[in-house]
Amino acid sequence: MGKAMTDNAVTDNAMLKINSAVKVFAKGTPNEHVALDSLNLTLNKGDFVTIVGSNGAGKSTLFNAICGTFLLDSGSIILDGDDITYMKEHKRSHVIGRVFQDPMKGTAPGMTIEENIALAYSRAGKPGLGFALNKKDKEFFRNALADFGMGLEDRMKTKVGLLSGGQRQVVTLLMCTLVPPKVLLLDEHTAALDPATAEKVMEITQNVVKKYNLTTMMITHNLKSAMETGNRTIMMDSGNIILDIDEQSRKAMSLDDLLKMYSAKTRQDFDNDRMLLTR
Repeated sequence: MGKAMTDNAVTDNAMLKINSAVKVFAKGTPNEHVALDSLNLTLNKGDFVTIVGSNGAGKSTLFNAICGTFLLDSGSIILDGDDITYMKEHKRSHVIGRVFQDPMKGTAPGMTIEENIALAYSRAGKPGLGFALNKKDKEFFRNALADFGMGLEDRMKTKVGLLSGGQRQVVTLLMCTLVPPKVLLLDEHTAALDPATAEKVMEITQNVVKKYNLTTMMITHNLKSAMETGNRTIMMDSGNIILDIDEQSRKAMSLDDLLKMYSAKTRQDFDNDRMLLTR
C-alpha cells in the first residue's frame, strides 16, 4: 500500500511533470530553508490529487512554483508538453486555475459578479472581450452559475465584496473553470468556511472537476477528505513527496494506517494538530 515517490514514471498521458524541483529561501544565511528538495511529480490527464503534510512541508511552495509566483532554483515544470519553468506568472494564469484558502483572494470585491466573471473569461478564453458583454455571454455566465445551485445567477449585478465566503469561493471556482484550465489548484479552498458551506463547496468542486475531467491538485488539512477525494493522495514532508497512494490502495487504508506510514517514513509522529482534529 502506498510508496515513497522518488522518480515518477513519464507517460504519454502526462499533463504535468515536475522534475527535480529545488527551491531554497534565504540561501546562504542562518535562516536558509529548503522548501522543495529535488521534488519529482507526474500528473496524468484527469488526475485529482489530494495533498497533505505538516506545516512547512512545502505544499504551498509547490503550488507557487507551478503558478510561477517564483522561479525554481533548479529543475523543470512541463505542462501538457510545454516547458513553463521560466514562463511569467500572468501567462501561466491563462492555463492554470487557482482557488485560495482566503475567500477575499481571486476576485475584485468592488466589481459585480458579472464583471468578475467577464474579466476572467476575457483573460482565459476571449481576448478583447472586456466588459462589452452581449446577451449571449451574459446568459452563458448566468447558466453556468445556475448549475451550482446557490442562487447566484439572480445576483449578477451584486458586488462580490457583499457575498459570503462560500459564495465568493464558488464565484472564484467558476472564474477558474469557465474556460477549463489545464491544471486546477485548490489551495485549502474550504478551510475558512463553516462545515456546511465547506461541504457544499466541495460538492460543487467535485462536480466541476468531473464535468471537465480537470487535472486537479488539492491541498487539505482534512485527512478524511484527502483519503476520500479524487483518485490519489500524496503526503509531503521537508520539501519532498514521501507517500504517493493510489485510489485502490487508499480504499484499504484507515487514517491510522496513513499516520503509521508517515511515522515509518520520517521516524517521527505527525505533529499537525490542526489536521489531526479533523479525523
